Amino acid sequence: MRGLLPAPGPLRPLALATLLSRVGNGLLMTVSVLYFTRIVGLSIAQVGLGLTIAGLFGLLSAVPLGHLADRRGPRTLFVVLSLMVCGLSLLYLLVQTFWQFLVVSVVLTVIDRGAGAVRAALIAAITQGADRVAARAYLRAVTNIGIMAGAGIAVFALHFDTSTAYRLMFVLDATLSIVAAFVVLAVPRVAPQPKSDDGPVWVALRDRGYLAVAALNAGMSIQYAVLDVAIPLWVVDHTDAPRWTVALLLIINTVVVALFQVRSSRGIADPTTAARATRTAGLLLLASMVLFAGASWGNAALAIGLLAVGALVQVIGELLQSSGSFLLGFDLAADHAQGQYQGVWNTSMSISTMVAPTVLALLPLGLGAPGWVILGVWFALIGVLFPPVVRWAAARRRQAGQMQTVGA
Repeated sequence: MRGLLPAPGPLRPLALATLLSRVGNGLLMTVSVLYFTRIVGLSIAQVGLGLTIAGLFGLLSAVPLGHLADRRGPRTLFVVLSLMVCGLSLLYLLVQTFWQFLVVSVVLTVIDRGAGAVRAALIAAITQGADRVAARAYLRAVTNIGIMAGAGIAVFALHFDTSTAYRLMFVLDATLSIVAAFVVLAVPRVAPQPKSDDGPVWVALRDRGYLAVAALNAGMSIQYAVLDVAIPLWVVDHTDAPRWTVALLLIINTVVVALFQVRSSRGIADPTTAARATRTAGLLLLASMVLFAGASWGNAALAIGLLAVGALVQVIGELLQSSGSFLLGFDLAADHAQGQYQGVWNTSMSISTMVAPTVLALLPLGLGAPGWVILGVWFALIGVLFPPVVRWAAARRRQAGQMQTVGA
């Protein structure tokens, strides 16, 4: 990729669609909780419970819809699912009770999680080899930029703090997402994978090597919630750093990801280099957790310094881990069932997102500095496990590929 835009081809419209939809995501991430509590009248507990239940149901959709993408082709299916998400999101404007909120959230999350798996299958179909890593890295950088832009626009709704202002954000999100869905039609159509009558249907769920790597990746991905969940409470309740330090750390993370995600993916060309990068990421995450822990023992200036350095070290680890994850999720999957495999990968990430707040509440926020160290050791141990487990999974994938070739 050169410059700010990917090379001409199918990735370019997908990048534009990603930018538009993520601006919409940034809008809702900023205002949705306030809308449901201040305007609709739900409690924080009701919103949290509803989203948790929706998340549990969402785990059920990624693999089946990913499998459907293999059978029907991912591009058109992704457009259809995206348009369904747009329509369902507008139903939030009609919500008046908790049960209405719960029903809309469950249906919306089920379709949205499935659309994520289908999108990953589409990326797998239009890219090959190391280009997949670069493509996912570019799209992740675009995602961060879009969310930042959406959050910036949402400031106007926060300023006016009226029902009309909040509802306008939902409408704007739906509008951007509809445009994004139609932009995806500029991506060439992907032919469905031929159906095979031999062997099991749910091959991804039987692939122990892939499941093991996905589980390790999910365990490492708990680190994505550190800045969102643990750091705000840690800074305010356990350090002498001023409250604005929380915003500083988020800015460091967002800017570094936007600027260096693509660059960090260079050199990650196969499962071996991806596993090594993830091992390094685990060690960097250990160092960052220790730095966060140390911030509780110094004055304000020292705390700010340790937190800032910790955030910088963490985001470098995050860049390496995410780049390794991009490659492993694709390269260890069977080419004829990428949608199904991406469904498994996305489901593991969803589980990680669900358990992360509990892990962070029990360890760093519950135990203090020792909890940070325990969490860091967890990341380091997972990182050390990656190379041998990936070697095993890759050997199983080669063996399965050879058996398919012989069978053909």
